[in-house]
Amino acid sequence: MSKGWKMSNSFKWAVIGTTAVVVIGVAGFSVYAATIKNEVAKWENKIYPGVKVDGVDLSGKTKEEAIEILNRNFSNTIKDKKLLVKALDKKFELDYSKIDPQCNVEEAVDEALKEGKNLGLFKKNSIINNGANKDLSLNFKYDEEKLKSFEQDIESNVNKDFKNASIRINSGQVSIQPEEIGYKINVEELDKLIKDKISGKIVENAEIDVNVEKIQPTVTKDALSKINGNISSFSTDFSRNSTAQRATNVTLATNFLNGKLLMPGETFSYNQTVGERTAARGFQDASIFVGDKVEQGIGGGICQVSTTLYRAVMRAGIKSTERINHSMPTSYSPLGLDATVVWGALDYKFKNSYDFPIYIEAYTSNQNVIINLYGNVEGMGGKTYELYAETLEQYQPNITKVNDSNLADGQTQWDKQPVTGYKVKSYLVTYQNGKEINRENIATDTYRKVDGVMKVGIKKTQTQAQSQTKVTQPQVKQSQVKQSQTQSQPQAAQSQSKPTEASPQSQPSVNQQNQQKQQTEQTQQKQSEQKN
Repeated sequence: MSKGWKMSNSFKWAVIGTTAVVVIGVAGFSVYAATIKNEVAKWENKIYPGVKVDGVDLSGKTKEEAIEILNRNFSNTIKDKKLLVKALDKKFELDYSKIDPQCNVEEAVDEALKEGKNLGLFKKNSIINNGANKDLSLNFKYDEEKLKSFEQDIESNVNKDFKNASIRINSGQVSIQPEEIGYKINVEELDKLIKDKISGKIVENAEIDVNVEKIQPTVTKDALSKINGNISSFSTDFSRNSTAQRATNVTLATNFLNGKLLMPGETFSYNQTVGERTAARGFQDASIFVGDKVEQGIGGGICQVSTTLYRAVMRAGIKSTERINHSMPTSYSPLGLDATVVWGALDYKFKNSYDFPIYIEAYTSNQNVIINLYGNVEGMGGKTYELYAETLEQYQPNITKVNDSNLADGQTQWDKQPVTGYKVKSYLVTYQNGKEINRENIATDTYRKVDGVMKVGIKKTQTQAQSQTKVTQPQVKQSQVKQSQTQSQPQAAQSQSKPTEASPQSQPSVNQQNQQKQQTEQTQQKQSEQKN
């Protein structure tokens, strides 16, 4: 046999052998694949091993079986579960039944059945043999508003505003109420903690601890302990020509002022303390200064309170950082010793220059505004203070006379009342044990003069008309006497109502000047009493 034949025969058997192996391998793989396919098919309507819902193992369960298990573990028991919330030393218990819990069991089972079913044959087989290790959520639902109500109940019982130490004055005696710490829950954090917990392992009772922020008071009893007595006082009378509306404004402003506490270095603002003067806040219309006139305006009278406070503060040796006098004199304060205020424009301010707090006690009694300042008596160093003023210049008003045909001949009436103007300098005098040790110029104030307008009657009475008719008769001497008598009547009436300065058209006698001066002073007094 030739060598070529032998090689051809060997190759032939090799091919046959290889083919046989391949055929056997393919056949074997097909059998294996068919076996796996059959095994995987058995799980088509079952949940793969290792699949759980909120910790409950549903391996190998059909949809119906899984629903029954989840209902038994959740739907039928969830209403009996509780959540305990701890905050400070308080405990709050939430019964799940109060938030209308709902478990979507069927939806959860459908998700469990789908787990791994979209994979390839061999991956499915791997999950069947090794487990999926998958824990799905039950999609637990509840009433958000009812849960919010539970959270709000926790807030209202835990949250507490801090309380500063406070002062009480009883018959001049000082007592101090201690401060109280405040507490506040972080609402967003509380909401997240609760929702995370009730959406977690709902088969178990849950418990959480909530952090509560402490809020420290800004004024302590130790800080107020330096206040031990009265360091100054002042009062003014508002009984003279004060209407019920003005008295209401004075009392209201005083009440807003009462109890004000000023720490060392703190600046006081009258406008900020009393607030805007509006009808909604109880203020009423009363007389106020508007330019050189007296008009009705909301809050008339509150400047008497600011003036009284100014005097009390100056008696404590505390200088103003902002203060201005009225445009015209007032009846309740000497010139140079007043302080006016206008919302949004003029304010009275001062800074507590002492190293101890100052407490303001303000009230009304028997139509008097009374203001007491309390502080550290020893801290005053035995010093007392007083505010004085002196007039530097006086500005007399001009008087204009205007004929008025509606007034009887010789009768006079003010159309615009005159007011004398002044320039005044004020001093703060310091006393040590009753002796003056310092005198300091505080301010130079100007009060505007207001020129007056007087109406003079020119309307003739019937008697005067008859007298003038008789003048044309032949009895010259008699008519002259009667004419003289009729002319003397209006002149006498006019002289009794003369303003401070004579009219440019006339030169009054000495007696007339005295009468004019007296009448003008009375007029200015009335004008002043209608002050702001």
